[in-house]
Amino acid sequence: MPHIATWWCGEKAAREEVLSRLDDFAIEGAHSRGVSGFFGNGPVLAGELPAVQREHLRSAIRDRGIDYVGQELVRLSTMPVWDEGRLAPRPFVLRVFAAATADGWALMRGGFCRIAEQLDARAVSMGAGAQAADVWVVSDKAVSMRTLLPASDTVRIRRIAGVLPSRAADNLFWLGRYLERAEATLRLVRALGTQQRDADKGGVMSPVHAVERILRLLVAWGAASQASRAQSARVAAEALQAEERFGSALNLVRSAQRTATSLRERLSPDAWQVITEMAERLAQEVEDDDGVLSAAELTLQELASFAGLAQENMNRAAGWRFLEMGRRAERAINTTRFARQFAFDEASDEDLDVLLTLIDCQITYRSRYLVAPLLAPVWDLAVLDPYNPRSVAFQVQALNEHIASLPALKETGLIERPQRLAVALQSTLTTAESTTLDTKTLFALEQELLNLADAIGTHYFPHGPNASRPEKLTGLA
Repeated sequence: MPHIATWWCGEKAAREEVLSRLDDFAIEGAHSRGVSGFFGNGPVLAGELPAVQREHLRSAIRDRGIDYVGQELVRLSTMPVWDEGRLAPRPFVLRVFAAATADGWALMRGGFCRIAEQLDARAVSMGAGAQAADVWVVSDKAVSMRTLLPASDTVRIRRIAGVLPSRAADNLFWLGRYLERAEATLRLVRALGTQQRDADKGGVMSPVHAVERILRLLVAWGAASQASRAQSARVAAEALQAEERFGSALNLVRSAQRTATSLRERLSPDAWQVITEMAERLAQEVEDDDGVLSAAELTLQELASFAGLAQENMNRAAGWRFLEMGRRAERAINTTRFARQFAFDEASDEDLDVLLTLIDCQITYRSRYLVAPLLAPVWDLAVLDPYNPRSVAFQVQALNEHIASLPALKETGLIERPQRLAVALQSTLTTAESTTLDTKTLFALEQELLNLADAIGTHYFPHGPNASRPEKLTGLA
C-alpha cells in the first residue's frame, strides 16, 4: 500500500514540481507539521490561500526549499458512522502494523482507524478532532460477497412504478400547461411576424383589427408591454424572448425547464434535451424580424417533437395522464380564447383565416369545405368537432377519459368534482350546434374550462395541512 506522494523541496526537481502546480499540494514543514508564517500547526492548502499569501509561500519555497514538503492532495475513502441517529459517511485512515518474527515480517490481524469528524475527504483534513477505533480481522480466509439487493430470480415482475407522489403529479400537470402556453404564444408571434413579413414584401396584410387583436392578446397574456401596431416587430421580439415578461415564450419554456428538473427520472434523455435546446435557442439574441420568425418556427417544431416523445416513450400510467391533462386543459382554454378573438359575429374572412392559422387547421378546413372561411364551419371545426385534435371538444373528451381512468380518491361511490365538470362540459359540447355559438357562450365555456383545470389541481395535488387527503391511492402509478 503506497504512502501519499510527498516531495521534499530541498531537491531541485521536487521543488520545481511543487512550484509548477502549487495549488495541487498541501505544504508542510520539513521538520514540523506547521509552516512558519501561517496560522495553525497543520499543513497549508496552497490552493485556498489568498493571492498575496500564495505568492509569499511560493517565494519562501523558492528561497529555502529545504524547510518545506509538498504532499499531494488525495481523497480518502469513506465509511459509515452512526451520527445523531442515522448513518453518515465519514473519511477514514487505516493503519496496519507489521511485526518482525523469526520467520520474517508478519502483518498483525487488525489495525488502527482514524475517522474524521468533517466531511472533507482530503487526506490533510485528518487532524484534530478525529475519532479512533480498533480494527479487527475476524476471519483468516476470504469472506464471501453479500448484498442486500434481491437476486435476479427473486425479483417480482411489475409494470407500474408504484404510487405517484402528489408533487410529481403536480409538476407533470404544470409541465404540460407551461409547454402549451409557450406554444400558444409562439403561434401568436409567428402569425404577427408572418403578417409583418408579407406586408414588407408588398403582400396583403390582415385587416388592422386582426393584427391589433393579436397584439392585445400578447399583452393580456403578459408576453408584451404594449399593443402598438406601429411597433409590431418589437412586440413580436418581446413576446418571444423578454425575460421580464412572465408570458413570453422564453419565460414559459424556462418555467417548463425548472419544472422538468424535478422530473428527470420520469422523462427520457431525448425529451429533456428538447426542453434544454428550446430554452437555449430562445435565449439567443435575434438580429432582425426574420430571426424572430425563424426562432418561433423552430421552437414550435421542437414542441411538436416533445409531444411526440411523450406520446411514444412514456408509460401509460398516471404520470403520463397528468402530463396529458395539463396539455389538454391549457390547449382547450387557449383555443377558446382564440375563437373569441377572431370568430366573432362580424368576423371577416381574414379574421377567420387568422384563427385557422393559430389552431393549425388551415388544411383541414380547405379540404373539408373548399370555400373561403365561414363563421359556422370555423366554429364547428375549432370548438365542437370531436375528431379534430385541435378543437375544444377533442381536449375535453381526452380530459374526461384521463380523469375516468384515475382511481377515485374518496370511497363514497359519488362522482368526484373534476369528473363531474368534465362530463358536463363534454355533454354541452356534444349537443351544441355551431349556429348557436357566439362570443358570450365562448366566454362562458372558457370560464368552465378554467374551473375544470383548477378542480384537477385542488383534487389531485393536496398541499398544506388543510388539504383534502385521499382515502385510497391504489393505481396512481
